[in-house]
Amino acid sequence: MPRYTFEVSSGPVAVTRLTDVELADRNAVWDRAVDLARTTREPGARLIVRDEAGEAIVSIGLWTVRNLVRKPGRAA
Repeated sequence: MPRYTFEVSSGPVAVTRLTDVELADRNAVWDRAVDLARTTREPGARLIVRDEAGEAIVSIGLWTVRNLVRKPGRAA
């Protein structure tokens, strides 16, 4: 299974960092992103997700995740 690193930062400070997160595929990244957005309330916080090679595959504000990436039956 592919492994990913999730980092939430507020300005230059890392608020949360999850390393070696195994997910079935890249689509599963969004489920984890929504979970992080729901639990992190730092103003201006940003999420960067990197793949095993260290390449950034997602770079998005948590406000955007909370307000635009919604699943049926699940509020962000």
